[in-house]
Amino acid sequence: MVACAHVWEKFLPFARQSGDAHAQTWPRYFDLAITGVVLFFAISGFVIYGTLRGPRENAGRRFIISRFFRLFPAYWVSVLAGLIFIWWWQGWPTPWPMIAANVTMVPDIFGQPPIMGLYWTLGTELVFYFACWLIWRIGLLNNTRFLAGLIVALSLAWFAVKGAKQMGVVPDDVSAAWKNLPRHLGIMFWGAYFRIVYDESKGFRELVRNNRRIWALVALTVLIVAIGGARQFRFLIHPGRNWFSPYVVAPLFFWVWVAWLRVRWRPVAWLGQISYSIYLFHLIVVTPLVCWLAAEDGLWRDWPLVSYVIPTLLVTILVSGVVYHWIELPAINYGKRLAGTRATDSGIQAAP
Repeated sequence: MVACAHVWEKFLPFARQSGDAHAQTWPRYFDLAITGVVLFFAISGFVIYGTLRGPRENAGRRFIISRFFRLFPAYWVSVLAGLIFIWWWQGWPTPWPMIAANVTMVPDIFGQPPIMGLYWTLGTELVFYFACWLIWRIGLLNNTRFLAGLIVALSLAWFAVKGAKQMGVVPDDVSAAWKNLPRHLGIMFWGAYFRIVYDESKGFRELVRNNRRIWALVALTVLIVAIGGARQFRFLIHPGRNWFSPYVVAPLFFWVWVAWLRVRWRPVAWLGQISYSIYLFHLIVVTPLVCWLAAEDGLWRDWPLVSYVIPTLLVTILVSGVVYHWIELPAINYGKRLAGTRATDSGIQAAP
């Protein structure tokens, strides 16, 4: 969803236009990029939180090692590729402080721009990992009351941050990623609570009526939707601009997908496996093509937009498959061996 939205936006100026298509393309209208990110956060909570559950011995060490090798090797390759195919290709300066800051995955902490703007979600992911480890460390990982309270607190904290911003307490130069961090962490821990209830009820097949945690999950979902949608119902003010709310639709879609759709299609599972590489490399694929198209004035202009988007996404999937099998998977397996866990489990986690 994120790749589709970004590729669509990049090629839009060169494609055949009709009416006000520039203002009302469907990826914009349905906020595919933000919806995909919110789903990514929910999936991360659903997948990652439980990796610390179980026997406590060496669990924290295994978690840190496996998460490091899951995220950083492919990320570092994308940083190098981004420097070449985005920054150098467009003639932008690449100072060493910026490069060094990007190696950490949180360049904005050091006052440096990211190689690609989409890296902001990875900083959020790192904060979530640290929070999971800290909760495990203090022994509250399996305490669902604590987890539910944390979701409520984070959701309400987002309102506090917004209020502080309105009063000028939060500086304007603080990035939107950090301003929205409480909301996004709340969604991630909601995904974790969802996983606990899902496992307890065997995929919502058992103990549905009498399980209090299921009703607590419903209440937390209502809270997430209400908090997330409070500033997103733009259609009430600008009905011609956008009526779609990613922070409302994504959690509800997550419910439907996990609880009822239960897709068991191998191509979709494979796309899930390579989804991290798709996320990291789609801009690296599309940027040189857009630069070439901008310099070219002739045969390749004014085609239907889908004729640019579909081939570019297919090339992205091809590149991502190569990166997954040559970079991600070996790194994951090495991390598993180093952490003392089975390498055969490495392919089951779609989200980083």
